Amino acid sequence: TYGILLDCCINDKQMDKALEVFNSMRQQGCALNTVLYTTLIKGFARVEQVDRAMEVYQQMRSDDLHGVTPDVITFSILIKANCDAGRLDKALGLLEGMMELKLCPDEVIFNNLLGGCIRDANHILAKRLYHSMVEGGIRPSNATFSILIRLFTTCKQLEDAFEFLKTQPKARGVAPEPRLYLQLTQACLRDRQGRRATEVFKLMLDEAPPTAVMTGSLLSTCVKLNMLATGVELLNMAADAGARVDWRDVEGLREASVKKKKDAFAEEIASAMAKLDFRGKRD
Repeated sequence: TYGILLDCCINDKQMDKALEVFNSMRQQGCALNTVLYTTLIKGFARVEQVDRAMEVYQQMRSDDLHGVTPDVITFSILIKANCDAGRLDKALGLLEGMMELKLCPDEVIFNNLLGGCIRDANHILAKRLYHSMVEGGIRPSNATFSILIRLFTTCKQLEDAFEFLKTQPKARGVAPEPRLYLQLTQACLRDRQGRRATEVFKLMLDEAPPTAVMTGSLLSTCVKLNMLATGVELLNMAADAGARVDWRDVEGLREASVKKKKDAFAEEIASAMAKLDFRGKRD
C-alpha cells in the first residue's frame, strides 16, 4: 500500500508528500529495499531536485548493513541527473561508488558521462572515459559516436573527430550510420573548414552513402554560408559516386552561383547535372 502511495505522489510530482510517505515507512519499520529508494531518487531527479536525490542516495548507502544497496539503475539515474545539472564531478564520484560496489557501468551510463563532458568542453576526460568504456568490454553505439563527435566539434577538435569517425566504428564492429558523417560535415562547414568537410563527405560516400535529403542539406548550408566552391565540390563528388541528389537543391546552388556571377561554378554544376539521374523527389 505504501509503495502504491509513493508511486502516486511521484507520478503527480508531489515530492514533498512522497518524502513524507517514505519517512513514514521508515518510522513504522517497513522493510525498505533498493527499488523503493531508487523510485524516490528517480522522482527527485525527474523534477530536477538533484541535491535531494543525492540525500536519499546517502541514506541508502547508510542502509548497507541492512542489505539495501544501490544497483546499476540507481547509479544510472543519479549520474544522468548530475550530468544534466552540470555537476560532472559528482557524476564521476558516483562512478567511483559503482566500482566500489563491484557494479559494471553500462553504455547508457558512459554516454551520459560523455555528454557531461560536452558542457565542460573537456575532450581529454572524454577520451579517458571512452578508453575505460571499451577496455571494460562495453560496446559503444552510434549514439556514443554522435556524442563524441559533438564533443570534439564543440572543442574545435575537428582532426580528432575525423580520425575518430574514420577508425572507431570499424574497430568496434559497429556499422556507422550516415547521420554521423552528416553531423561532422555540417560542423566542418559551420567552422568554414571546406577542405575538411569534403574529406568527411568522401568518407561518407565510401562508408555510408547519404540520402538525397542529407546531400541537399549540405548543399543548402554551403549556399547559406556563401561557401559555393565547397558546395560545387560536394556536388561533383556526389555525382561521380552516383549518389542521389534532389534537383531542387542543385538548382539552388546554381542560382546562388549565377547571382554571385560565378560563371565557372555554374558550368561545373551544369556538368554535374548531366551526370545525375534526377527523379524530382526526395528520399
